[in-house]
Amino acid sequence: MHDPSRVRVSGPLEVFAAGFAAELGRLGYRPTLATFQLQLMAHASRWLHGGGFGANELTSEVVERFLAERRAAGYTNYVTARAMAPLLGYLRGLGVAPGPSPRVVVGAVEVLVADYREYLAVERG
Repeated sequence: MHDPSRVRVSGPLEVFAAGFAAELGRLGYRPTLATFQLQLMAHASRWLHGGGFGANELTSEVVERFLAERRAAGYTNYVTARAMAPLLGYLRGLGVAPGPSPRVVVGAVEVLVADYREYLAVERG
């Protein structure tokens, strides 16, 4: 059985781990899913620390770099921006992480290509 309280977070996000776990519980996350979210937080925190980043530098671009490196390292779960949404929402709600970068308006072809790129990265590795 997965127990979120057993996940150890070190690095710049460490001070937010207990609050994030409580928020996941408040939102109704089951212990298994909360554990996975906290494991993702722990990985992101170690990665931020290794790159010399602080929690306040968790921009959309930095998140994409982290996720790209996570995919390149062989991870197949929790490798999209959608997976990071709960953590980013929590940190942004606290005013720690900057808001999302404004998206450039693109056409239908660019949207289709971006969706296909994400499908290939996530589903096909």
